[in-house]
Amino acid sequence: MLVFLSFVILMYMKENFEQSLVQANELVKKYRDTDTEKEEKAVISDMEKLIKSSVKKGIWEEETASNVFLLQKKKSDVVKELHEKFQEIDQEKPVDGFSEGEQRNVIWNKQAHSAMAVLPSGKSVRVSVGELLTDGEWGLDYTLSGDIPRDIRKRFAAAEARRKILSLADEQILETERIKEIKNKTKYTPYGNMFSEKDIMEYKTGFIAEKLVKTFFEKNIIDHGLPMTLEEVDIERDVEKKIDFILHLTFKRYDRGVGIEEIKNGEDIGIQLTVDSSEETQKRKESQIERVKKNISNVGVDDIVLVTIPMKYLGGSINLWKDQGMRPGGPMRSWEASRQEKIFHGVLQKLFPENEIADMWEEIRKAL
Repeated sequence: MLVFLSFVILMYMKENFEQSLVQANELVKKYRDTDTEKEEKAVISDMEKLIKSSVKKGIWEEETASNVFLLQKKKSDVVKELHEKFQEIDQEKPVDGFSEGEQRNVIWNKQAHSAMAVLPSGKSVRVSVGELLTDGEWGLDYTLSGDIPRDIRKRFAAAEARRKILSLADEQILETERIKEIKNKTKYTPYGNMFSEKDIMEYKTGFIAEKLVKTFFEKNIIDHGLPMTLEEVDIERDVEKKIDFILHLTFKRYDRGVGIEEIKNGEDIGIQLTVDSSEETQKRKESQIERVKKNISNVGVDDIVLVTIPMKYLGGSINLWKDQGMRPGGPMRSWEASRQEKIFHGVLQKLFPENEIADMWEEIRKAL
């Protein structure tokens, strides 16, 4: 009974948090659009009232509430900046991203009909659309020249904004969960590992592996028109729903070990990655996924699949990529074809028949 009541309280807090977040967002937009000092003071007063109300209800600590407001404002600023970038794009002006990392100018080669990234050495190398849209994950900050096709520049700006907003949303979730962890010392929360030094290395390793596999797939989906799209998820779905990313499949047939079934609208598959192939970890992960799947209708996917990619296929990628000058394509650029094929097959083997995986891989291989 006590566990049930605790669950109800947490769900109530989460619902109130989300409601407060909506109110916060409206106030942030209102603040951004104020024209006079009087209007500005009135909105600030409303913000202070919302913070005090949230603190009184036990939804937030005062410091947390202030931080959440700040993060919400940053998200609003990203949307505003994206609209400004779209206007600049329509005026044939260069556009940069939201990453604050290694700078790279990108120009258009009319003869090759391709974008070219200018390396620090001055050498220009081809950069694909998929690389432009995913390299921000690895700290590459591209500036696209005004002669690059408009649709590519718009997709680039939108992808950069989406990544930035998702990162800020994760910070908001962690901020509130951190307070729950402190307040409720006797109750385990699924975010506990993120605040514990003991598990930080395991988390970091898993996070890097997830990012490597995710960006590898997203790049190839974009560049080769694979019959799926990839959706990034926030940290809440990662931790609580055991989903690292979602593959929205557009195909009509799939083989899940129970025969071929007809699917009219495709399927949404949550992918849970692990780099640990030990029997103990596999059983634990499968058990966690089965618990989540009991309420699959509340998860937002049709199925969740556990994918094991041994760390030997991923290790050393980042340092090698940096040593080679951080060329477009991220750390996956250092992977030989056989490694890429193993990872590609490893993720899709539970989703597609072998012959379809082979056909998709052949399209990718020809471009390597």
